[in-house]
Amino acid sequence: MTLFDGNDLKTFISQANWLVANDYEFQLIHERTGMSKEQMAEQLEALIITRGGDGSTLITKAGEEHIEMVKPTAILDPTGCGDAYRAGLIYGLLNNLDLVTGCRIGSVMGALKVAVQGPQNHAPTLDEIMDCFKKAYGYSFNS
Repeated sequence: MTLFDGNDLKTFISQANWLVANDYEFQLIHERTGMSKEQMAEQLEALIITRGGDGSTLITKAGEEHIEMVKPTAILDPTGCGDAYRAGLIYGLLNNLDLVTGCRIGSVMGALKVAVQGPQNHAPTLDEIMDCFKKAYGYSFNS
């Protein structure tokens, strides 16, 4: 992100369907482009800002929704949590799930990842993911 100026970032946003950034990355994009989250969301299907232990925010043309974090069983290593979140979101998108559910799967994946040391040492099964999701959000998703 630090390699690109505001014009580059504006071009990337105009060519994207979704933008997922952590709160630091979003602030950097905002400062470099001068665009508000609403202005970015107008050009995207969704802007998603992850906020670690504070969950995430899903912003679309229709408005903004807070996605509650999933309480992890342990906090051992945050390295890779953003990638895990994105993997859950992409899983939801590829399986035609709504964006809120995709973001919630992302939150589950982040919680499972942070409980394991190392960036790619977690390997939950789909059943474990679905069980964690149901406990956290009170419903099941179908893939």
